[in-house]
Amino acid sequence: MRRFLLIAVSLVVSFTNPVFANDHNNLDSGRPLSFDDAESLGFGEQSIEFGGSLVFPENSNLGGEFDIEYLNGIIRNGHIIIGIDPQLGGRVNSDDTGFDLGNLSVGFFYNFNREYDNVPAFAIRTDLGLPTGNNSRGLDFRLRGIASKTVGQFDRLHLNLNLNIKTDPDNGDRSFLPAAILGYSRPIGYPKRFDRTFLAELGVITGDNSNGGVLIRTGMGIRQQINRQGVIDWGIEGDIATNGHDQSQLKLKIGYSFGF
Repeated sequence: MRRFLLIAVSLVVSFTNPVFANDHNNLDSGRPLSFDDAESLGFGEQSIEFGGSLVFPENSNLGGEFDIEYLNGIIRNGHIIIGIDPQLGGRVNSDDTGFDLGNLSVGFFYNFNREYDNVPAFAIRTDLGLPTGNNSRGLDFRLRGIASKTVGQFDRLHLNLNLNIKTDPDNGDRSFLPAAILGYSRPIGYPKRFDRTFLAELGVITGDNSNGGVLIRTGMGIRQQINRQGVIDWGIEGDIATNGHDQSQLKLKIGYSFGF
């Protein structure tokens, strides 16, 4: 009887006080690396994410990049993303060093299935970039296919395939930019503790310049749970140019996310 009462009380508490928590083991693009996992935000959950980067562009001044995103689990297995990405100082493919509010983006993420047996979890993400930044023109579209699969006991791989389209590219720039990123994640300290995740990535990114080649993207980072609703992240990420028309860069990244 006592056990039944304890279970009943626990169920009542869980329904009257739902927990909306950010999870260090759920991975969003930019927090801190460039790939997503295939898991969506929970239905009814919301999250605000902040990020900042020190940017060291090749043969240019030190710069800073920032991003702010709002996520809302508006349907089961799906959420919307609204974001903006201000920047200042040196940046690749531009001589401008002034403050730029950046482009407003609106996106939708949908998870088709959870991982089971040997079948990966699959998801899709679409983003629309609006020309709200300095000297911006046209619309930017991105379609991202995502597959996440556990390998071994604790390791996970995350394949992201991107199709980026610019409707009004700058002179000499491409309008069609495919990319592929392979991400890796592993909880650190498990099973003794489960509050920290290590991430790494390796990708091939098409350069903006139509005379350029591809960029090799690589990075590593950490996501650390600091309380039930908050996660901080930090990492290092670099783009290595393979062509003289492209520009390499290095980023030191830090961010914070909280759910409600």
